[in-house]
Amino acid sequence: MRALVLGGTGFVGMNVTRALACRGHDVIATRRARANTLFARKLGAKLIVADLDDVDSLTQAMKGRQVVFHCAGFYPRYSLNIDEQVSLAQRTTRHVIEAARRACIDRLVVTSSVATIGPPRQGRVLSNESDEMSADARDSVYFASKEAIERVALETRDLDVVVTCPGGIVGELDVKAGTGFIIVALAHRLLPFYVQGKTNIVDADDMAEGHLAAAERGRKGQRYILGGHNTTIKDLLLGIGDELGIRFTSWPMPLAIAKPMATFDEMRCAARGKGERPFIPREFVDIVRFGQWVDTERSMSELALREPTPLHITIQKACAWYERYRYIPRRLESRSVGESPSLPRIFAASSHSKSTDISSESRRTP
Repeated sequence: MRALVLGGTGFVGMNVTRALACRGHDVIATRRARANTLFARKLGAKLIVADLDDVDSLTQAMKGRQVVFHCAGFYPRYSLNIDEQVSLAQRTTRHVIEAARRACIDRLVVTSSVATIGPPRQGRVLSNESDEMSADARDSVYFASKEAIERVALETRDLDVVVTCPGGIVGELDVKAGTGFIIVALAHRLLPFYVQGKTNIVDADDMAEGHLAAAERGRKGQRYILGGHNTTIKDLLLGIGDELGIRFTSWPMPLAIAKPMATFDEMRCAARGKGERPFIPREFVDIVRFGQWVDTERSMSELALREPTPLHITIQKACAWYERYRYIPRRLESRSVGESPSLPRIFAASSHSKSTDISSESRRTP
């Protein structure tokens, strides 16, 4: 496969690039002119400069490539201006589509998000690819932006487009500590509160393999959930605390408080004009507020994906990576990856996101 990864210095892009290189594919990855390439340079792929607002640079990057992985989808820094952010998401996606047309690529794999999967219908416990986003969720800048990217991609009839919808990704190469922010914060004992809700966590390596499978076996015009384990934020944090050897003492913040607090914090950061990151991003609150447990049956069957990595191993790998690169304090006794946690009950409420085998305990909200 002659592949191009757009967003080759991002969390998703680097993991997809590494998976392609490890499989022996001919892979090139793009970066922005001022991007940090410290980790991307070590992945075995050539890095070239391209910008989502420059169709010519995108076209040039895509020339001679068979498959393009669009892992650079617009990610709103703040959740403050929904019309502006959705417009930007649509524009940059259209630029990618236009470049793909000019370069005559065989397939475009677009990374979206499980956020675009709506509540389950017809009495189902788990949501699947047929469930559309709720009207309330469309009021979220993050959710609306991701849906806009999907719509532009899937409404394109003259290209072979496949969309992937990963859950919350945890693992290595999370340079900006995205989903892994909670690991870093908990390790430094800087997570006094959390917002309880449903979530689905996927191992970064599984997510990357899912992208390759989508490129090789996905059906044109389809979207595929790349999920791992259905769990709750509390159970996830308990598992992280167990791996770090830290007693979990954070208290649950009601959504009625978390939503305005996150919005105010983003307004404060935006006013400072330095690109400062809020302590509680509004997107995190929205992800928990509208989070769904998902069914990965379509991906497992059509893409022939393997069983997901056990959640405690995913957490072990992520913690070890953050520790190695000094994101978190070095522990005196680090558990080897693959070693069972001392408190397996922590994951009793998590469930592999295939079919509807959610236990009665996992349906309860602690």
